This record gives sequence, structure tokens and C-alpha cells, in this order.
Amino acid sequence: MGNGKVCLVTGGSHGIGMGIALKMASLGWDVAFSYRSREEEAGGIRDRIAEKGVRCRFYRADMGDSDAPSALPDAVRADFGRIDAVVCNAARDTRFSILNVTAGELREATAQLFCGQILCAGAAARWMVRDRIPGSILFITSIHGQMPTTTDFCYGGMKAALERAAKSLALELSPYRIRVNCIAPGAVNVYHKDDTKRKYPYADMVPLGRQGTEEDIAGAAAFLLGEEAGYITGETLRVDGGFALPGLPEGWAQAYPVEMGFVQKNYEELMKRDEDAAMQR
Repeated sequence: MGNGKVCLVTGGSHGIGMGIALKMASLGWDVAFSYRSREEEAGGIRDRIAEKGVRCRFYRADMGDSDAPSALPDAVRADFGRIDAVVCNAARDTRFSILNVTAGELREATAQLFCGQILCAGAAARWMVRDRIPGSILFITSIHGQMPTTTDFCYGGMKAALERAAKSLALELSPYRIRVNCIAPGAVNVYHKDDTKRKYPYADMVPLGRQGTEEDIAGAAAFLLGEEAGYITGETLRVDGGFALPGLPEGWAQAYPVEMGFVQKNYEELMKRDEDAAMQR
């Protein structure tokens, strides 16, 4: 039996978004979620949610498109009649070097990592305001937004931008009793791979001794979206098992925290591009 409330989760066909969608359904929320390319997986998640006795629909939407992020909440409102919460989760982890990034790559990355998130949240907020719903907006960011690494000037920068934007949105939307918060996950093993085979031994680097799971993030999301967090807004909750506490994650794995392989690779690409350009002149 549902509670009558509707939660929209972007990127709900797998990983963190899937975990949040299933958790909210287990608490009696009707769930709408988006997917980008995993239609078969989305159908399976829809069936799992429906088994919990709540309504569920899924929608194809790419957060990097110009119109999809705003159109998604409009479609959910039309189908369900209301939106009480939106979780802006869908984002692709894109890494570039400042030496070689192109304007096109940068536009595409910022579109889906920041602009799409804000546009989706804004469209949902407009319905909350119109319908006089004291709703909740939740951005899934990352500890990369708080801790720089060699490869993440764009990914980490956009996550940091979301956390900063959320504070202003929390102020702007407070007269409507709409709360805005963020969750910054750490090392979450969304693909359930054997951690010992990865380049960095993340499990050994986390003070609590393991990587995170979708359920860890989902539990925090359910709290922030629920009534028990009704007096919390403009905050970022780090859910990382203490991963970020000691400082730069790479500093745990090696004495020098700069990933020199990444630096060398992009230096060589820059030199090769200059050499090719010289030969064509």
C-alpha cells in the first residue's frame, strides 16, 4: 500500500539510482525513474518496484540533452498527478586532461554533469510550487567535489558546483518549504566487481574496511527525503565509510599523489598533436 507520494529518480535502471528507487518503493512511495540506454534493465527494475505494491513508470531521458531534463518532471507530473521528491542522480563519470580537452567534450560533460541536473531539479520545483507541495530535491554528487585528484578537474568541478548551487537553491526555495540537499558518495562498488582486481585497493583505503553499496546510499537518501529530515536543507551528507577523512585518496596508495601515468600520457598526446600540425604546415 503506497503513501501517495511520488519520487522521481534519474538514472534509476542501475547502480546508485536503482538502489534509491527500490528503497523509496519499499517505503511506500510511488516511483518514476529515467534511464538512458538500459531499457531492458529498466523494465526489470520497474517489475521489482511494482511487486512492492506501488505505482512505477520509467522514461528514457539523457541528462546531456537540451530538452530532456526539463521535460522529464513534466511527464512524471502528467502521469502521476504530483511530484514530492526528485533525486538528480544520472551522470557519466568523464575525465579529461586540460592539455587535450576539446570545446565539444567540455560542453557535453558540463551539460550532463551540471546543466541537466539543475534543469531537472528546476522543472520538478516548479510543479512543487504550483501544487503547494513541500517537496525535496536531492543531488547525488561525489567526494570528488570536495577532494581533487589528478584526472577530475571537470567531473569533480561540476560535482562541487552542484553542492554550491544546492545551498543557493535551498535559500531560494525555502519560502515554499522545499528542501534541497546533496549526498556525496565515496567508493561505491556499483558493478559488484572483485575489489582486489582493481588498480587501487579501495577496500583497504576505506576506514570502515569495505567499499560502499547502493543500499548504503539509498538509506541516506531515504532519510534526507523523508519527514525525519524535515529540518535539514542546504547540506551535503558524505557517505563514504570515512574514505575522505585522511585527505587525498591517492595519497594512501602511493607516496606521491599525482597520477604520473595520466600526466605523461596527455603530455605525449599534446606533443604528438603539435608535431603533426607542424608537418602539415
